[in-house]
Amino acid sequence: MARNIAWVAVALLLGPGSSRAVGRDVAGVCERDQAAQQRGGQAPAGARPEKKPGEADQGHPPRPKWWIDPKLRAELGVTDQQSATVEQIWQKSLPSLHEGREKLTKLEDALSKLTDAGDEAAVVAQIDKVETLRAELNKARTLMIYRMNKVLSADQRAKVKAMYEPRDPNRRGSSPR
Repeated sequence: MARNIAWVAVALLLGPGSSRAVGRDVAGVCERDQAAQQRGGQAPAGARPEKKPGEADQGHPPRPKWWIDPKLRAELGVTDQQSATVEQIWQKSLPSLHEGREKLTKLEDALSKLTDAGDEAAVVAQIDKVETLRAELNKARTLMIYRMNKVLSADQRAKVKAMYEPRDPNRRGSSPR
């Protein structure tokens, strides 16, 4: 009975929506796994496919960068200076977010292995590590979005927000990308 409860708790924690906020911007197909597949090999057992920024997300086409795409820039009224500043924020944030996402994947994999044979104390400690890192990544992503929003006018922020709301109405956060 206790084992079943533990499995349910882990399933809820590691369910498909658990890392969407982070994963949408920074998860990518692991280069190591892609190279192995191109050589005819299989990805390592238990490896999670990650997506690189700009790649399709679970059947959705990749989202263009609104600060670079000429059509979206014109629609939003983004100037060359704003575009350059937002791109600089994106480029500065991306490496740490990507690295954090890779660490999160490893911690989640370790948690999955612990649920098979680990004791409850070890599982709880690993859950703490996973959720602490997930919170740090969400904080970093939110800070990146805040910095991007500071570059835009109120009207531009409203347009970016409106641009993304219809695309995913079930999204909990209201922050635009």
